[in-house]
Formats: sequence, C-alpha cells, structure tokens
Amino acid sequence: MRAGKREIGRALVLATAVAAAAGVAIGTEILAPLERLAGDAMLRLAAAHPAPPPASLPDVALVAIDPPSLRALPEWPWPRRFHAEAIARLDAAGAKAIAIDVDFSTPRDPADDATLAEAVARSGRVVLASFRQRTPLPGGGEIEVANVPYAGLEQAAAATGSVLIPVDADGTVRRAPRASEIGGRPTPSLGAAALALALGEPPRAGALEEFLLDYRRVTPFPVIPIADVIAGRFDPRDVAGRVVFVGATAAEFQDLWTTPLGPAKPGVVLQAVSYRTLAAERAGDPILVAPGRAHASALAATLSLLAALLGLAPPRARLAGYVAGAAAVLAASALARIELGLALDPVTPLGVLGAHYVVGLEGLWRRFGRRLEAREHSLATLFDVGDLALRPDGAEGGLELALALLGDVADARAVALLRATAGDAPGLDGSRLEWRRPGTSPDSPVADVDAAAEVLAGGRVRVFEGRLPGTPARRGLAAYVPLAGRDGAIGVLVVERDDPTPLDTVQLRTIAAVGVQLALSSENMRLLDGLRATFDASVAAIATAIEARDGYTEAHCRRLAALSAIVAERFGVSEEEVEAIRLGALLHDVGKIGIRDHILLKPTRFTPEERRDMERHPDIGHRIVARIDGFRETTLHCVRHHHERWDGSGYPDRLAGEAIPLGARIVSVVDVWDALSTERPYKPPLPAHEVRAYLLKQKEIQFDPRVVDEFLQLLDEEWPELESLLGPTPKEAT
Repeated sequence: MRAGKREIGRALVLATAVAAAAGVAIGTEILAPLERLAGDAMLRLAAAHPAPPPASLPDVALVAIDPPSLRALPEWPWPRRFHAEAIARLDAAGAKAIAIDVDFSTPRDPADDATLAEAVARSGRVVLASFRQRTPLPGGGEIEVANVPYAGLEQAAAATGSVLIPVDADGTVRRAPRASEIGGRPTPSLGAAALALALGEPPRAGALEEFLLDYRRVTPFPVIPIADVIAGRFDPRDVAGRVVFVGATAAEFQDLWTTPLGPAKPGVVLQAVSYRTLAAERAGDPILVAPGRAHASALAATLSLLAALLGLAPPRARLAGYVAGAAAVLAASALARIELGLALDPVTPLGVLGAHYVVGLEGLWRRFGRRLEAREHSLATLFDVGDLALRPDGAEGGLELALALLGDVADARAVALLRATAGDAPGLDGSRLEWRRPGTSPDSPVADVDAAAEVLAGGRVRVFEGRLPGTPARRGLAAYVPLAGRDGAIGVLVVERDDPTPLDTVQLRTIAAVGVQLALSSENMRLLDGLRATFDASVAAIATAIEARDGYTEAHCRRLAALSAIVAERFGVSEEEVEAIRLGALLHDVGKIGIRDHILLKPTRFTPEERRDMERHPDIGHRIVARIDGFRETTLHCVRHHHERWDGSGYPDRLAGEAIPLGARIVSVVDVWDALSTERPYKPPLPAHEVRAYLLKQKEIQFDPRVVDEFLQLLDEEWPELESLLGPTPKEAT
C-alpha cells in the first residue's frame, strides 16, 4: 500500500509539472505555429460540413469587379457614373444594404463625382469603404493616412465601414475586427455597418476587438459581374432582400488573401464572410470561438492528471490509453468545430499526452538500464564458469561461480545450496555451499534449515517477504527453490535479499534457470554442465551487458543478430552457419570487456595510443569466446574479423577481399548501419539517406559490395516485416 501511495504521489507531481509546462506554453504562445496548422486542418474538416446562414436575417450577394467586367468596360479607371448606375440598379432590385469595397478617397471628374454622390444619397442604404494607409517618409519612418470617401461622398453615404483585415504571422487571415480606428475615430467594420443598415439600425462602432472568421459559413451565394448589373442583365431575385457586397475579384487588383481553407480569396469575399459571421452571432447561432487561456490551461491540467494516473497502469494498457486519448482529442477538436463552433486546440493536449508517454518511456529505460548493470556485474564470473568447463577439477569452483552469478543478477545479499541426502525419503545432509556479497558478515546466518526441509518435502517454491525464517531480527526477502533430478531430490537453492521489494520477472527466471541447471547436474553436482547446456540462451544477455557498458541498448544486439542472420540466409548458407553468424553478431564486441573504461566511454576522438588499445578488442573477444566449448569456427570469425576491411586496411589481421570470412563481412555492414542510424552518447542518429550513401560509398573500400547490395535490397523489400519483428528500431531506418 505504501508503494501504491508513493506511485500516486509521483504521478501527482508529474501531472503538476506537465500542467505547469502546458500553462507556460499557452501563456507564451510558443506553440502558436503548430496550433495554427492544426486549427486550419480542423477548420477545413469543419468547412466540409458548412453551417447555413441564419434564415431570420438577410444573406449576402456579391457584385464582382471581375475580368469579364474589365473586358466589357475597358476604360479603367471607370467613370464613377458606372458605379452610380450599379447602385441605382441594385437599389431598384431591392437590396437591403449595399457595401462597396472600392477606394473613393480621391476626387476625379467633378460631374462623375457628383453623379455618384447623388446615387449614394438617393439610395440611403450604401456603406462605403474606409481604410488606413502607411506611407514611408524620405528621411525614414512612416506616416499613417486615413483613406475615407472624398468630401461630399462621405456625407452622402449612410455609413462608412473599415475594410482593414488583420493578418497572422504566417500570412493567413483568420480574424476580423468589429471596428477599427480610422483617422482618430472608431469606425465599424464594413460587415458590421452593412448588418446594422439591413436591420434598420444606425451603424455604430463597437469595441475595437477581433473575432474569428467563421469559415464554416462559406456556402455559395449569388455572384454577379458588375458589368451585368450596370447593363441590367441580372435576375433581381438574386439581389432582393440581400446585403450586396461590391468589390474587386480580379487578380489584377492584387486584393487576394490567404485563408485556412487553402486558396487565396478576394478581400470583398472576406468582408462577406465577416458579415455572415456577425449575422449568425446576432441571430443567436453558434459561431467559431476559441476558449480563453484560463479554460485551455484548466483543460490541460485535467488531461495531465488523467494521463498521470493512466501512467500507473501496465505498459500495454498505458500505451493503449494514450493512443485512445490522442484519438479522442483529435475527434473532440473536429466535432467541436463542426457542431459547436468551438475552436479547441488539439496541439497542447496532444503535447500533454506525449510528455507523459515520453516520461513513462524514460522510466522504463531507466529500469531497463539498472537490469543491464546488474548483468554486467556478473559477466566476468560467467566467463570464468566457461573456462572451468575445460578443467576436470572445476566442479566445486563452478558451483561457487554459479551462485555468485545468481547473487549478482538477483541483487542478493547471499545465496546458498543446501544438499539433500540420497534415498527415497528426502532430507538435508547438513552440507552446504554459500556465496555472500562482499561486505556481508560471515557470521550472519544464511538459509533456515527447517524452512528448507519443509520446502524440500513439499516440492514447491516458497518466497518469504518481510521477516525471514530463522532470523527474527532480519527483514527482507528470501526465495527457497527445491531441486530435483532424475534420481530424486538434490537440495534446496536459497536466495536472500535485504531489499523486501518483490523479485522481477528477469530475476525469477534467472533463479529458476540456475535451479534447473543445478538439478540437471545431479550426478556430480557440477553446475558447469548445466551452464554449458543452456549457454546458448545466455549469449544474448552477455552481449547486451557488454554493449550496455559501451552506451548501446539491448535493441542493438537484437537487431544486429537478427539482421545478420537474415542476410546470411539470403546468401544461401546452411542453417548451422546462419545460427553461428547470429551468435557471432551477438558476441561481436565481447572483447570490450578488456578495454579500460576511460577509453571505452571516451566521448571524444581517440589518441593514436588509445586507438591501438581499442583495436585490441576483436583479439580479446576471440580469445574469450575460443575458450568456451561449443561455438563453431564461423562464430569465432565474426568476433575476430568484424573490423577487417575489404581493401585490407582493417584489423586485427589485415585480411582483404574474399579472405575475410563471409559472416564477418555481413556483421561488419550491419554493425556500421546500426551504429550510424542510432543515437550514441557521442553523436545523434544520421538520416537514412546519409547512412545509405555512406554504405554505397564504402563498397570495395570498407565493405564487400555484394553484402552491401544484398543488405540494402533487404531493407527496401522487407522493412515493414523486419520492423515488426525487431521491435524498437533506428529512427528512419529505410
């Protein structure tokens, strides 16, 4: 229960830390570029389910100054009587309001100007555009000029409306102002002024604030060329009861703006979308809004807490939960935009889930690293056991080394083997073999005889937690394992720890494996025979511990062995040779056990003397592996010759070309591919194309060209299946 409370406490601390980081990201808008990209994608999805305009308010129509109109009326700039004629036609057709996005700030022909002002005054429903213009000064700096309709025209209009369009940092228009300051006075936006006129209200400037353009409201509306309006060639029903926006759509006017929907849109279309957004808001329909920072931070904090509690689940359930959570975030963001108009940000919630997942992975690798460290401590002992296999007098010493190995792997304070008497009635003969961790008092008792006798009689494993049997003052954990062979009971294997934490899976399997090997050696009690019988199963763990000392991961050994074996199969070698190459790949760097740490772990370039010392590891590894009975010559070749080069400049024997054994040539290529593709303490991973280029460049220099070609073809043809087989793989492997 205390452990559960500690885990929950750590989860709460993690949840708080991630939530605080999310709050900082929200407050500083550091994730704004990603949020914009994700929001645009969600908005495009929402726009595929458009929201209809409110039925209770006038909708829009567009009179376009388009290319056909420019061709029909070529004398640009047009006489302003043309615009006057268009206003009269629209007014006669029953337009509720006419919003003109055209610059009339400069007077031209007095007669034409008067005609336009008269048409605007006669209509009483015309909103004219106003805007600000910044002009550079000769001596530096700039001056801001208010562009409003020329004198006389402004007084004739029912209102003026600002056509200013704010642009985000990435050049995209996502928002519009309700009002802007033009010439020192608040001015309603063109859409807001047109909506007021359509409702019979006097246009007034509201707050100088911005709102999200609701691009879900992009359902088609009537678009009429202005030349057809001037000539009277249009259906009045397309105008009657609508708010008509007049403006340029031809590309020549360079009034095109990037939107989240993709294609650039004319400014007058954005004014129409602004009107539709304001009309929907006025009608009480949901429009696109974004939650405030406080709401976003609260959502991130809640999600962080749920993710932290989910982190207490087993790894598979945790991963499934995070994937389901990410899918739920994306689905909720899309549905909120489609159904509610709520612009929920998916980036920060996904970042919260990702942070918890990464922290969980880091914890997993930390625990895995501790296991590798424990195996490393016992590696030298395991090789000594292999050495004893060649000596007929090594039985007792082999047993002691086996117990030491077991003690290191299980993190035990002491390990004991209590021997059983011969005969049908199992019992203990009083003899024992013990291993104690250095520093443990020799007077401290190990293994309770009564408890061992009960376990031997019952024939079942028992694990004592808390108070250890026979030692009331000592607390910890003890595992009692009965051993039996073909001829009956052999004894009881006892593993004692000061730490009461339950044994993990690896430790339990190790205890069971050693127990089985002790049972199989019942004839002469030589653990050596049992270790040799299962030594092949231990090779992967041995190689992993060696690579861990050099900063590698277990995945490196697994990938190197698996891929080398597959490449060997493609060369048509026998099954026995394939297995020998696989074992050689697993043990290829075992000689690094003899390299001093300050050289092996050095993150910078070696000196010539250090390079010569490092180049000893293939020979050291060969001498270690050669002493162990059972390995084929091919395995020894892989260990000794995996640093030979095709051009003969490698080491240790400077073999060249076909003189290098095939297995070593294969391991050499796969080893370099994996080293370049993965992150190491002294370098980041290289991109896949650079790794491929290096292998191709080194053909006939460092590598056998046939092996390079076969290996790259294997990656091209079978990488998805290989990735599934290998598990965690180098980033961007193919």
